[in-house]
Amino acid sequence: MYKSILFSLLCFVACNKQDASPTIYQFKGIVIDIFDADQKMMIKHDEVPGFMMKMTMMFNIDSSINLDDYSTGDSLNFNFYVLNQENMPAKTWVNQIQIVGHRDLKEEEILDDFFDEENTIEIGEKISNYTFLDLDGNAIEMHDFKGKLKFISFIFSRCPMPNFCPAVIMKNQYLINKFKENQNIEFIIISFDYKYDTPNVLKKTYGNIFEDYSNTHFLSSYGYKNNIINFTTEIGLGFSGIDENDPRDINHTLKSIIIDPDGRLVSSYSGDSWQTKEAENNIKNILKTYGLD
Repeated sequence: MYKSILFSLLCFVACNKQDASPTIYQFKGIVIDIFDADQKMMIKHDEVPGFMMKMTMMFNIDSSINLDDYSTGDSLNFNFYVLNQENMPAKTWVNQIQIVGHRDLKEEEILDDFFDEENTIEIGEKISNYTFLDLDGNAIEMHDFKGKLKFISFIFSRCPMPNFCPAVIMKNQYLINKFKENQNIEFIIISFDYKYDTPNVLKKTYGNIFEDYSNTHFLSSYGYKNNIINFTTEIGLGFSGIDENDPRDINHTLKSIIIDPDGRLVSSYSGDSWQTKEAENNIKNILKTYGLD
């Protein structure tokens, strides 16, 4: 497993400020992988002074770009666009790409076993029961939420860019506010950092964000390494590097899922490009189907 990759997919939000036009940053990097179906590239990029440290991350590529024109190992100059939105995650995308060279990837740069698709469950299948800790250190099982709809997301507190808001928190905030009066849905946000994110760490970092909402839960995987590995493998979330003690070595994808009252996977949202309104409507329809609206 290679190191020093951050599947950041973060939303870059300048707190509650909305710009009429995007901010543009000039990047240099090398293509590590290409995801044609998602119109994305994984790029190992140089430091952008005053904005971002050197890392590897997944980029949304503008729809006008034909990904067939690019290959892994291509060295690129490109523009990275950040469009801030009021009370919503920022939109980010890449355009004006220039190929300036090419080289073979080093062994440690090659994507290998990050995704374990063989053990990922399908829509309609039941998730297994897993135990984690709430912010008070109490053991909580997934089956404790049986009979309710569950919207589950994953985070970690050691983000190397603490001045920016992860898209998963922003999108959960939107949905939680839309369903704050409905006690038939539980919003569960789990840290996959089983080494650092103790209940106390999560309480200090996130405890005051949703403290007024009884149907929102932050859970710690501290002491439950096998549980978080098995759970994320089961639902198709990839992460690694937790044991390296350097947040820049933590690699992860983003995923949120909806589990029905019977414990079955009914929806899955990958990356940061899914729309909160779409998820909101989906939740409303599922709640209505089960008579929980």
